[in-house]
Amino acid sequence: MLCKSYLTSLHDHLSCASFLIEIMTQNPSPSPPDPKFVLRGEMEPVSCIEFMSDHTLYAGTQDGKIHVWDLIKNRRKTSFQAGNSVCIAIKVFQNGILSQCKGEGVSLWTFSDNYQLEFQYENPYIGFCKLETDGHEICSSLFMPAENSEVKVMDLNSYKIINTFCCTSGKVGEIMVMKCIRLDNTVLLLVCYESGDIYLWNVLRGTPISKFKISNVPMAVDFDEEKRKGIFGTESDSAIIFKIGVGFEFGTEMSVTLTNPGVSAVTIRSDKKIFVLGCWDGNLRVYSWKTGRILAVLSEHKDTINALSYSSKIIPLWGSILLAAASKDKSISLWSFL
Repeated sequence: MLCKSYLTSLHDHLSCASFLIEIMTQNPSPSPPDPKFVLRGEMEPVSCIEFMSDHTLYAGTQDGKIHVWDLIKNRRKTSFQAGNSVCIAIKVFQNGILSQCKGEGVSLWTFSDNYQLEFQYENPYIGFCKLETDGHEICSSLFMPAENSEVKVMDLNSYKIINTFCCTSGKVGEIMVMKCIRLDNTVLLLVCYESGDIYLWNVLRGTPISKFKISNVPMAVDFDEEKRKGIFGTESDSAIIFKIGVGFEFGTEMSVTLTNPGVSAVTIRSDKKIFVLGCWDGNLRVYSWKTGRILAVLSEHKDTINALSYSSKIIPLWGSILLAAASKDKSISLWSFL
């Protein structure tokens, strides 16, 4: 058995899945690691999170507020009201902070101490699909889910709608989740529908170039552009790993079976060694991206994990990149070894 002091020291230096595999080889049931810190207090259920490169974490909550956390001091700097309904998405880009509130639309807030409203686009969409952009912190296009299974494309320089993606081949239901990717120097948008239909849109042309169908409702997606491989989290007890070929055709690589059904968030770490599922049962499940083997189950939260996000830079206080997990239990856990 590995002693507690050895595990504590080792957890502080874990940075890739190979270390986790080594531990599991020595002891099939090692003690799960603890989060580095948990942000809580005066927050309603947390629905979305977004890191900024200045070590700030933005968190959107069910009451329409955005909370601004300073990760240098692990304290909240401020909060402001972004809308009257649940704030379901936040994106940081060069001109400010984009927020999406259910049934209200998208707002742009300036980078200032009091976060002034700069622009607002009304959108009556009442689903839970989150907006998407074509980059992180430097963006030119915004993709918004809309009524009638449409995606509206906004130019972030002019703040004008420049295109609308309409799925015309049958009933596909609500848009569940979107992901902007780049393959072969082409900007593409993965759009996942309630029916299980997955469409790959060419953003410049505004046309679908490929489609795929899964048997479950897609709830979350992430994609590894280098390996042309991605993962769908679903409402069932399985997550689906898929590939996109050189002709943009889809194919299923494997399925990952969960103990309990429901995945609401998924993220692949930037080094492409592990991926993490945020689940309805409140657990974080960590897997090898190469093999699909489960490496750890983290049970810090007591309710659904609504969002996952990695910091793009090392957080000085912890000396590592952080994974943040936002939960319906009104807290955000921070993990440094994932």
